[in-house]
Amino acid sequence: MNLLGKATDKNFWAQVKDNPDHKDALDAILRAYDECCIGEIETTKFSKFRLFKDVGDRTSYQEDFFKRQHRMYTMAFMCLIYPENEKYLELLQDTIWEICDQYVWALPAHIENIEVNDNCELDLDATTMAMALSIIKTTLGDRLHPLIKSRIDYEIDRRVIKPFFEKRWHWEYRQNNWTSVCTGAVGCTIMLNRPELFELVRDRLNEDMQDYLRSYREDGVCVEGPGYWSYGFSYFIEYAEMQRAFTNGKYDLLSNEKIKKISAFLQKLFLDKSVVVNYGDCGADVTVPAGFMYGLKTLYPNDVQLPPKDKLTIGPHYFPGCLRAFTYFDPSFAAADISNSEEYYMSDCGWFVKRTPKYGIGARGGSNGESHNHNDVGSFILSVDNAQVLIDMGGRPYTRQYFEHGTRYTYLETSSRGHNVPIINGKYQANIPGAHSTTSFENGVFSVDFKSAYDIPELKKLVRNYSFSDTGVTVCDNFVIEGEASFTERLVSYVEPKIDGGVVDYGKLKIKFDPSLATASYEKDVHAQDLNIDGSLKKSVDIYLLNIEVKEPKDSFTFYIEVE
Repeated sequence: MNLLGKATDKNFWAQVKDNPDHKDALDAILRAYDECCIGEIETTKFSKFRLFKDVGDRTSYQEDFFKRQHRMYTMAFMCLIYPENEKYLELLQDTIWEICDQYVWALPAHIENIEVNDNCELDLDATTMAMALSIIKTTLGDRLHPLIKSRIDYEIDRRVIKPFFEKRWHWEYRQNNWTSVCTGAVGCTIMLNRPELFELVRDRLNEDMQDYLRSYREDGVCVEGPGYWSYGFSYFIEYAEMQRAFTNGKYDLLSNEKIKKISAFLQKLFLDKSVVVNYGDCGADVTVPAGFMYGLKTLYPNDVQLPPKDKLTIGPHYFPGCLRAFTYFDPSFAAADISNSEEYYMSDCGWFVKRTPKYGIGARGGSNGESHNHNDVGSFILSVDNAQVLIDMGGRPYTRQYFEHGTRYTYLETSSRGHNVPIINGKYQANIPGAHSTTSFENGVFSVDFKSAYDIPELKKLVRNYSFSDTGVTVCDNFVIEGEASFTERLVSYVEPKIDGGVVDYGKLKIKFDPSLATASYEKDVHAQDLNIDGSLKKSVDIYLLNIEVKEPKDSFTFYIEVE
């Protein structure tokens, strides 16, 4: 039974290097070879492994971990494309040997107790490593040395399949990208490497995938953002397609209409040709694996629109997706021509996106209890000329402290103080997982009721209304605060504002308000881009926090965003 389609066809790989249709994917592999495959293989070091627990640093260990992993993935492609070069096979087998010797396939950040000698933790990386090794063994077959194949089988059984059978794992209940990635990778590994065991866990795996799908409402929105959508949903697709082939169509998770809506998620998020809504921990420079999108386009040609080419990436960091960049590519595929006149109201999650010839805006309701949550209910992003002006910073570099509840919302990136939402009575939004906003879109006005995001008893009402014109957006905050009150509009940008009375100048974008009702000022902070081992800033970019302080807050305040 062929579960990998063209990936196991030697004739297909024989024509890749001379086929101009595969030039982009081939060039990506050759670049990865230069970056990851020259020189000696990095070995694991205990001094780096322990840094996460000792000081919270993830990067030092993970850089070596991923370079070694990407080396293996890249060499597998080199072996498929250039089978005549025995050097590539030798380098691949050396790397597989090193990975099979590796103490643990999970990352230190994902191990509950790293001081216990247990190297069979199942996380995102252990499970996907097993899947990748299973694919490599299946596609290269007898070209691999018998001992290499035997070690692959032994390590997959010991590190992944046996632990999965022994207990239920926390990610089986999380309803986010973890559920899909780990479940999909384990399921595909079993179908490829231990097919006789699949029937024993099929129902469990499928129920885990149903749990993952429950994280989406009927509007198909991934509240974790587009980066985590492509990561989690890609492994759902891998598993669903493989299971359909494995069971000769008896079990087909792709027949659900909801899957089409989830597949079309990304195309609703564009604010301009390259600007994508990036709530939560997703960075502003959103890209998605090309092979993943080619697969969705193949499955749902009438529903899925490919993004612009600069939003598609090809690289061995996501091995199954990189494989699909070759096997699912179709020369008839065309990148989308993003229309500059669209609007989408995603009512189930409370998101709204509008594109016009002059600007794009993404506004949100939602809650402050989402996966990869930021306290940003009621916030918005506004883009002009293919760049965010009123911004969402996305996340900061991951550390242990960044994910600890006691410290997570002390950071500018996660706190509402770093988002485009009001400061009320000197307070920012609270992290109240059960507090949800309500939204509506009627007569061209998008409204968000988000009083519950603030733990302020005296705040009795807070509704933000957005209305739109060809040249800008009017934002009106309606509120009721008992007793003495203060109300400050907070707006965030990478651009330093120029303030002149009731006009705040960001270049082509200007904020206008009645200067008799409020005064504007700004302060400067920084958005972390790189950290030292101890978590201190190594690299950052300036952030400008505009404060429009309402002089006598009574029942509403309105400001107008004008775009030239």
